[in-house]
Amino acid sequence: MTLNIWNVGHWRARRDEIVAWIEHVEPDVLCLQEVVALEDGRNQAAWLAERTQRHWVGAPGLDLGNGAWFGDAVLSRWPIDGHDITPLPALDQDDEGRVLLHARTHGLDVFCTHLNWQYHHGYIREAQVLKVVGTIEAQADATSPFPPILCGDLNANPDSDEIRFLCGLASLEGRSAFFQEAWRVAGGTGPGYTWDNRNSFAALDREPDGRIDYIFVGWRRDSGAGRVESARVVCDRSLTGTFASDHFGVMAEIAGPAPS
Repeated sequence: MTLNIWNVGHWRARRDEIVAWIEHVEPDVLCLQEVVALEDGRNQAAWLAERTQRHWVGAPGLDLGNGAWFGDAVLSRWPIDGHDITPLPALDQDDEGRVLLHARTHGLDVFCTHLNWQYHHGYIREAQVLKVVGTIEAQADATSPFPPILCGDLNANPDSDEIRFLCGLASLEGRSAFFQEAWRVAGGTGPGYTWDNRNSFAALDREPDGRIDYIFVGWRRDSGAGRVESARVVCDRSLTGTFASDHFGVMAEIAGPAPS
């Protein structure tokens, strides 16, 4: 599951809604974006991990000073055996502190990221996904029976070059890649919007609806590992009286290797 948790806005009400959704859909692994750690040591990912009895690791992206930061996190049912943090390029714009977090858990290589947000920053997101793919190729265990998994808020719609590149539908700078995009290959009916003006928090920004949050999965052709069996939008209604975030999330079920 992936969810942009919208940093600290209305956090005390929303954190219980996020926990309710985690308990409702029971993801084995959860990727979070817009995680905030405060100067006093409080950390949104740590709080959610404690309440849902999960292991976690965080990736500081934007340094807010005095030990506070804004970034990403991975929560897992299983111990996290190791992690890496890779800065992503900002090019000629102000650095938004975008990073790629790699967590190794239960034999899975899980990557979590959050790309530049502005509509006209497609060229920066293109550079960022090139760095993401190169890092996955360098860090994921090629001998693992499970393919790498990439989740996050990519701030780009499915027909953008940066998303099409990840799906093997476009090349960038003479390079190509292929991941299964969970909603594209196994999603339900409808557009699958994760930024949706039905969400009262999202509606405040007066931006158009869009599908900008994703789960991508590699492929092990020999074993079928990584086949996306289902994908759905989650956190798209209130369970406790408020929305979990200004984003909706995505949940996917991914197959392991076929029995020998």
